[in-house]
Amino acid sequence: GDHTQLPPIVKSIAFARFSNLDRSLFARLIEFEVPHIQLNRQGRTRPEIADLFRWKYNNNLGDLQNVISSPEYKTRFVYTNQLINIDDYDGKGETTPTAYYYQNIGEAEYAVALFQFMIMIGYPAKKISILTTYTGQKELIVDILNQRCGTGTIYNGIGLRSVSTVDRYQGQQNDYIILSLVRTKSVGYLRDVRRCIVAMSRARLGLYVLCRKSLFESCQTLRPMMKVFLHPNIPNKLHIVLGEHYPSSSSSEETIPNDKIFEISGVSELGNLVQSMRKQWIDIATQQT
Repeated sequence: GDHTQLPPIVKSIAFARFSNLDRSLFARLIEFEVPHIQLNRQGRTRPEIADLFRWKYNNNLGDLQNVISSPEYKTRFVYTNQLINIDDYDGKGETTPTAYYYQNIGEAEYAVALFQFMIMIGYPAKKISILTTYTGQKELIVDILNQRCGTGTIYNGIGLRSVSTVDRYQGQQNDYIILSLVRTKSVGYLRDVRRCIVAMSRARLGLYVLCRKSLFESCQTLRPMMKVFLHPNIPNKLHIVLGEHYPSSSSSEETIPNDKIFEISGVSELGNLVQSMRKQWIDIATQQT
């Protein structure tokens, strides 16, 4: 078990708060200082992604050799993990069509466009998952995916391994995670650090977090994580390598020349890039037939 991650889901607020049923037996045993052994090495994710949650384990969480030396852990986008700032899209940030049903159209459009881009440069769909912190956002992303990637499109109904909420994805992992945090007015669910740890620890090779930077960087609870994301050398706009295809030829140990790096300014530019690549695909397919 891991008592630093999410507890059991108890739908009755009364039972959860007043009977403490949201505290697992495992967490209780740890609190009572029952003798236990805490593992001090992780073998799931790249070291630079593990830095996002290492602090929660008193910085005693090291890395197994496989995540340091294995070839699949050495190739990447320009950055293996990025916090990508998403401004209002069509004048909208977070919206609530009904009470507590949070959505963010800008982040949803960006998540789907990034998925499409990754597919077009060769990433297997099964290696990509889109996660979000709210059910309303998950359903919005699914709707957009069905429109953009459904049967009859050039993607021909290709599907991700998963579109899920963070809570439902606990215990699972994938190579590449696109994470939408949704909120633009208040931090919301992520004030619970345990949920934050789950969200940041699902990716093995690449993690791309879509959010309103100014909101989340001001949250004291999330400051250790944001300190990693906001490293001076890591921008808050997606950077891609021009002309690159999966599997990446860029090693995490090499510096990519600036003239090969392209910065995506926002949702519209990424959407336009995907549309341009889509047209090229169609043109090539037409010529071949």
